[in-house]
Amino acid sequence: MLPVVEWVSKRNFPQPNSLRYDHERETMRAALLLTLLTLHPPAVSAPPAAGPDADLARSLVRRVEERHGRIADLVARFTQSYRSGMLGREVVERGVVSIKRPGRMRWEYKDPESKLFVTDGRTFYFYVPADKQVVVSEQDAERSLAGRLLSGRGGLLEEFDASLEEPLEEGVLRVKLVPRREQPEVERAFLDVEPSGRIRTILLEDIQGNRTRFRFEGVRENTGVADKLFRFDVPAGVEVIRG
Repeated sequence: MLPVVEWVSKRNFPQPNSLRYDHERETMRAALLLTLLTLHPPAVSAPPAAGPDADLARSLVRRVEERHGRIADLVARFTQSYRSGMLGREVVERGVVSIKRPGRMRWEYKDPESKLFVTDGRTFYFYVPADKQVVVSEQDAERSLAGRLLSGRGGLLEEFDASLEEPLEEGVLRVKLVPRREQPEVERAFLDVEPSGRIRTILLEDIQGNRTRFRFEGVRENTGVADKLFRFDVPAGVEVIRG
């Protein structure tokens, strides 16, 4: 797994036993995994699962990669739900995500609390105004430029086995992804994909039983998102924590 994901997993946040800070850590990790999982996993040599359903599942994954490879930028409303495997409590948040090639993304959480996760393709910033803190981590330039959502590099099927699952709603197909080598951050993932290759929902589950679900609505593509949206200036009086 990428160094930045390992860093997020090990980061010592204040009050580590509280649900709030457990969720803040998972928010950072889920946002990273959502991008890294779907776009630039490391290559692993292993035979893929056989059968017509597996063939269709792999075809859908390739369709997702091809679609995003043709998109220059993307804006969508998202709903993120996080359920702690240990505490059994769920936190639901909503906001707007903006993604632009190469390697830039902005997750702006608006409800119930203002938070911002943004990267310019080189540096990650995770800012919670109520805490007056921003966590800053330098990004691996090679992986970030090649491995973001709209890079078109693909590679998901080199690390994950894909299979079909019964869809939970009309108008989508559900793909289950299982890593071929054990990963503490991802035990399994589920993609709800429209026939066009657009992702409607992503569900991530880890070995601790934590579940993070993203649902996307109002997706707009190639709208000319401004570069300045992915720049972050540390506000006065805000503590900077470097990873």
